[in-house]
Amino acid sequence: MVPIPSAELRTSYSLYSLDFDPEDANRLIVAGGGGPGNHGVGNKITAIDASRPDTLDIVSEIELSRDEDSVATLAVGPRNTDSILLYAGINSSADDMAKGNNEHFRVFSLDQPSKAKASSEQPKITELSRSSLFATTEKDTYQRVLRLSAPFPGSAQIGAVATGFSKEPEIALFDVPNTGAATPKLRGNLELVKEAVDIDIIQTGDDSYQLAYCDEYEMRTMNIGKGISEGPKLVFTMPDEAAITGAARPSFRSVRYLTPDFLLAVANLPKGGGVVLHGFRMPKNDKIHSKLKEKEEEEAKKGNGDANGTADKTAVATKVEEPKARLCISAKLPSAVTRATGLAVRNLSPPASPTAKQDDAQFVIAVTGQDSSITIYTLDHQSVADINLIVNLFKVTTFKNVHNGPISGVAFSYVIPPADSKSDEKAVAKKGSVRPEYVKLASIGSVGNSCIVHSLPLKKFVDKTAQTRRGGPPRAARYVLALKSQAPSPKGLLFFTALITLFIGLFVQSFLEIKGYSSPMIGARRFAPVSWQQNPRYRAGQGVVGNANYANSESLTPDGVHGFLASLLADKDLKVQDGQAKKVVLNVGAKDGIVQVSGHDAEVDSTAPTPKEWDELHETQKKAWKEKLKAAGHWGEGMGETIFKNILFGELGAVVGGLVR
Repeated sequence: MVPIPSAELRTSYSLYSLDFDPEDANRLIVAGGGGPGNHGVGNKITAIDASRPDTLDIVSEIELSRDEDSVATLAVGPRNTDSILLYAGINSSADDMAKGNNEHFRVFSLDQPSKAKASSEQPKITELSRSSLFATTEKDTYQRVLRLSAPFPGSAQIGAVATGFSKEPEIALFDVPNTGAATPKLRGNLELVKEAVDIDIIQTGDDSYQLAYCDEYEMRTMNIGKGISEGPKLVFTMPDEAAITGAARPSFRSVRYLTPDFLLAVANLPKGGGVVLHGFRMPKNDKIHSKLKEKEEEEAKKGNGDANGTADKTAVATKVEEPKARLCISAKLPSAVTRATGLAVRNLSPPASPTAKQDDAQFVIAVTGQDSSITIYTLDHQSVADINLIVNLFKVTTFKNVHNGPISGVAFSYVIPPADSKSDEKAVAKKGSVRPEYVKLASIGSVGNSCIVHSLPLKKFVDKTAQTRRGGPPRAARYVLALKSQAPSPKGLLFFTALITLFIGLFVQSFLEIKGYSSPMIGARRFAPVSWQQNPRYRAGQGVVGNANYANSESLTPDGVHGFLASLLADKDLKVQDGQAKKVVLNVGAKDGIVQVSGHDAEVDSTAPTPKEWDELHETQKKAWKEKLKAAGHWGEGMGETIFKNILFGELGAVVGGLVR
């Protein structure tokens, strides 16, 4: 894997929020503090230079009032003449809040010094305004979430803030001024039944936007236009299977728009069961749905009345259901991540305007976990004609133990796509923006007061399969992550399948050997009770012997009577010699008492006791041999004594000794 450089900075206060400058990927703003009180930890906003992959430098900082709360949320807004607007969520002092006056929405400016003074003058952070956007005056309420729509040249942005710890939850929408006044203009307040866990906004047209927000189990959207809004509408509900399976429902943690057609959400499984990334296809344009609904209503009116205006009660209008978001892709995070705490997404090939079509692009995704880890994913957006898809939601890598404690925020820097022509190159250079070689991933920890920036390398990608026309423009280049993603491996499934197949094979082979249908391969008859075993001579007159030479021997194959000794005869050489087959001799080992088999050859050892036919054995010897064979699993009472024909038995020493005494 390509090395991933990182840089770390320790501040003097706890960090709770961060954001990158949309027009400068090297400028990072962080904020936080110790809250109200004289505990020695101030409330601050800090501007950081992240231009070097291995070093972070503080370029500006402002210390806020210690009578007020710490900075809970932060977003970098548009440029205003020679400064950058910063939006922050800071609760007023306890005395002001007790009076019902909580000016939680603050606007700051980060000055940009001229190049002549850049070496000696540090940028200055100044508070411009403070206001209250929430309708509620509860003293425990704070600004939990702050989001701005993505900036586009010449287009206005809108923002949204959501309450936290409020008995009357709400979302406040406001306009972000391009230039001039710093104080935002309130668009309106959206009352909620439950507090929003997370929110996001995307611009869908010149003057149209869409807001998405979720509580633990439901996700809703709201269309916002110029002077008018539509919604909110429920687009997805977490399935509740408690009545069927008794399992609790997963809960939403974060939502982020990918494009107007797709939205990404992070859900925590119940009881710390893990984290899942969900990609949703959003409902089609509501204008189409409205027209269909009007058409249905018109048809219902025509069907419910006759020429005289009398109602026909049998005709009923068809109910048009609200369109819902559809789950189109998902991926489960590594098992070590049991709960997600944050989400960041960056489009590496953003469109040039809100109305421009989103072409093929790659999205980089970062999910923070309870174990202070950051898991990186990539997701591909594919566009063919009017068909858009999101595919290949694959893991890239995981940064483990990034901070000494929980991660309180994560953000990606903005990316400027590669220029398509020389004129575009000049335009980019004129803006002063540097085409990035990296997309920067910043994360902050509230316990260790740490800010860490990972620089993820990028590379240019040209789709060689794209068609071009003669004399037309060349294939467009776009950025993709230079790190290789990892598709889900089938090794686990293949190993499990192989294990099950092996188990089934062993079971079938054991059954065949015990019942005498197969020659011994795994020796299952040795371990099976005698009552389970059957004599192979009953298998359609075919003897079952493990050795081919033994199977062809004249003394053993006519009726297969010796199949019950197949496990002992499998490795014995009983082939025919001089026209006669060797007879089978059974003995018992002197030391281990195990039944042994061999081929009889009188010339091998003339001093050994002569083995005898079964009929020549003493009754005591017969009884002892039956017990030995039964205990070894080679014989059962149901087999009878006929199967001992043509087998020679050695004398059992203990029995002989007993007879002598």
